[in-house]
Amino acid sequence: MLSDLAAARAFDLPLPPWIALADAPHPPSIAVPAGQARPKRAGVRGRRLDLPLEHVLVHDGQRMTTPARTWLDCSPAIPMGHLVAMGDAVLHRRLSSVAELEDMVRWGRGRRGIVGARQALRLLDGDAESPGESLTRVILLAGGVPRPRCNANVLDVFGGWIARGDLVWDREHVIVEYDGEVHLDETRRRSDAARRNLLQDSGWLVIVFTARDLKHPEAMCAMVSSALRRRR
Repeated sequence: MLSDLAAARAFDLPLPPWIALADAPHPPSIAVPAGQARPKRAGVRGRRLDLPLEHVLVHDGQRMTTPARTWLDCSPAIPMGHLVAMGDAVLHRRLSSVAELEDMVRWGRGRRGIVGARQALRLLDGDAESPGESLTRVILLAGGVPRPRCNANVLDVFGGWIARGDLVWDREHVIVEYDGEVHLDETRRRSDAARRNLLQDSGWLVIVFTARDLKHPEAMCAMVSSALRRRR
């Protein structure tokens, strides 16, 4: 059956780009229950795993580990931010629940990667809608920035709806947006600009980050922390 990164691909869960775009260094993982002979085939990585029945399902005709078990098994292989992004996607798509992930982490006590999974669990937010948003949130939280609301409705002083913000700090009226490649479309760019003008006209400060900014986490944290201090 498929497990870890191979199962994550089958569920279309977000993976780090160096894994998602390069199959050769990461051959598919084929798992069998502990006690059985490890699969030995060219182009695959055979694994023997402790596989309770409740950790296995059939997806698109293929036996594989459940989303919760897949997330746990990926924890040794991907960095914290990407592990949170994967967990956010699992929750957002309702492939699993927080309670199921908590149970999985308790079950996995002592396993390789469990410390990272336990840390990531505390950072998950099922309202996150993209890996970029998740990575941005993890960077800010790691830098000591207070936890925001994800994809939250933003209201004017009369209680009227203005927009949704990726990461929202209500008290300070600060919003952080992550613009991925989808925002490069000209129609989307015009829509984003009009929406942000409305937010700013209503007293909200909007900070926009892109993939390039993710390479400079200290600068991101300093910018948002400064904005929150000023707006208080």
